[in-house]
Amino acid sequence: MPMITLSDTALALFRLHVEQRGDMVVDDSNREAYRELARAGLMAVGHSFRDGRNSIYRITKLGFERKAELLACAREAG
Repeated sequence: MPMITLSDTALALFRLHVEQRGDMVVDDSNREAYRELARAGLMAVGHSFRDGRNSIYRITKLGFERKAELLACAREAG
């Protein structure tokens, strides 16, 4: 698989997202890290009527397939 380079912030957010089973509030404090994960193809962005555009992020198939690898990297970084 191709190598994915992520910031420590994005790795930590991915770990937290998995631990909380996606029950995360997207706001200005974590939005850029979510966008980084989406650019890497690990998450997909969605919209909601209540919270607006780019307010929902879900793990993609690639993110699920590489979850163990990414969580190991997140533990090393954190």
